[in-house]
Amino acid sequence: MRNFHPSGVRRPSRRGGLLTGALWAAAAATALAGVTACSDDGSGNQSKPPEASSTPAGHVCGGAFDGSAAAALKRLSGTDGFRELSGSHFSLGNAAAQLSGSAQHDECNVYLPGDSSGAPLLRLDFKAADDHPTRSEVEKLSSGKDLTFYDLGAYAATSDENSTALYFACTTKGSGGRQSRYVDASMYTTAGQLKGDSTSKDRMTVLNSFARRLADQLGCADEAHLPSAVPEGESAQQ
Repeated sequence: MRNFHPSGVRRPSRRGGLLTGALWAAAAATALAGVTACSDDGSGNQSKPPEASSTPAGHVCGGAFDGSAAAALKRLSGTDGFRELSGSHFSLGNAAAQLSGSAQHDECNVYLPGDSSGAPLLRLDFKAADDHPTRSEVEKLSSGKDLTFYDLGAYAATSDENSTALYFACTTKGSGGRQSRYVDASMYTTAGQLKGDSTSKDRMTVLNSFARRLADQLGCADEAHLPSAVPEGESAQQ
């Protein structure tokens, strides 16, 4: 069965057909950035996002963000109060279980308070992966993009102002015994909602914290190569 991201962008699982991680993430981020102010419920009526309560940075996404990541999230958003959809109960334990289930995929969405556009400030998405992109591949195929690479995991980079990608080594086994060697953790941000002067490193700091805590839940922290402090990034060669 073909695997499609909720944005509608297909993400092949093997490198032979790979629209590399950064390119795929950028395409999905573009689709996310294009979400309109309201969504159509199919009846011709436009509906706003469900009501949700305000949550501090350190508690969104099941408490996946450490102190550095919570501070980075506040700089990115300009606030310390966030919204998660009513009825959503994301937890790292359940997320780890999803990677060992039939879906092998889960996500957490974070919204700005008072925003009625329907577009999340952050969409953190992760899935089991057979392979990972490399810097040389991405630089070759993403000429002209504002790429910054980080020495984290198996591959980590930000692209322009919307997409952040981090792959780390972690063997998971889905239903039917199918094994995957990596976890693909991605973060998409809505254009125009970010603040601050160091958005690339702050975005990677948020995603790295999420990935570290997920790796702990999966029991692969030692092989994941995800230090607590994000190193300085290196811009792509132009």
